[in-house]
Amino acid sequence: MPIKRNPYIRKLLYLVSVILLIALFVVLKQNQNKQICEKITIEIDAPIEKQLVTKRLINNQLNRWYVGGLLGISQANLSLPTIEKLIQQMPSVKKAEVSFDLRGELLIEIEQRIPVMRVVPAYGASYYVSKDFAQIPANTTEAARVPIVNGNLTKTMIKKVYTLSTYVQENEFMEALTEQIFVDDNSDLVIIPKIKNQRIVIGDTTLIPEKFEKLILFYQEGLNHIGWEKYHTINLKYKNQIVCK
Repeated sequence: MPIKRNPYIRKLLYLVSVILLIALFVVLKQNQNKQICEKITIEIDAPIEKQLVTKRLINNQLNRWYVGGLLGISQANLSLPTIEKLIQQMPSVKKAEVSFDLRGELLIEIEQRIPVMRVVPAYGASYYVSKDFAQIPANTTEAARVPIVNGNLTKTMIKKVYTLSTYVQENEFMEALTEQIFVDDNSDLVIIPKIKNQRIVIGDTTLIPEKFEKLILFYQEGLNHIGWEKYHTINLKYKNQIVCK
């Protein structure tokens, strides 16, 4: 016959197990609160060439927010939510998560806004525009390798340049080719490539993928044979044709 366990003993064992787990958690928490910050690790989710935030910049900010820095401070005197909030207030940071382990390591994980262009207006300070169309003052960040944008920059034209620059970033050939995007007096979008003394007139933001396809084919099949610096201007604004001079 199977042995029947006393239900009261079973409940008592369960209660004791819960109490022991709670006690263990309290002890671990107390030990963690006493743990000194011995190391700061910063991880940034962004390509190196487009990093607006760097480990150096974050460390400088931490030393400015906390006189003397965070090393040597116990967890009891660290507010992880406050550190997260301070970092997330940086315009270039989309999200930050801060954790602290029993080894005394403070881990800061940062999701950075990815820039697609740097706007240099005729008046006022320059700024980056990210993929999510956020403006990031350039004087608060490190330098990122993205196209410089200038010229006749109205609010409407900045949105059009953003559209063009987004397409540039998504095309490996065009990203490698593009140095600058200029808005001329006719409100035409003009790409200034890394090739000396050349300009590529895109016109407006219609049919950009098709324009890029024609341009890449023109470079590879045409200019490869006669030289990439053959023409000063390559005009793609007219449908189904390329006008060069």
